[in-house]
Amino acid sequence: MQWTNEIEISVGKVPSLNAFYSSRHWTFRKQQKDKWKKEIESELNRYDVNAYGTAKLHIRCNYRYDLDNCIMVSKFVCDSLVDLGFLPNDSTKYLGEIKLSYDNTVKKDTSIVKIYLR
Repeated sequence: MQWTNEIEISVGKVPSLNAFYSSRHWTFRKQQKDKWKKEIESELNRYDVNAYGTAKLHIRCNYRYDLDNCIMVSKFVCDSLVDLGFLPNDSTKYLGEIKLSYDNTVKKDTSIVKIYLR
């Protein structure tokens, strides 16, 4: 089945997975989640919100982290897709693929997230 909609957004330098979960206080995680939710939702709000049944993400990162530490961009995007109503939730029933890759052609300290929806 074809993907009916594709959205591409740019996301700045999110905290690494290590920095996010090793912080000393929960308020750091809350502040970071709120900050990135606001940025990502402003990007997504450029598109008409429709309810979709499934999605997949392809993320190209150029952070100075190990690739596995870049995963927080995925978490923040998935949460925003649900909060804005693009997806009912981010379980595997609705989100079946997340591809994360390093790409030095992407602007430094940036991720390009391509969201495929149907």
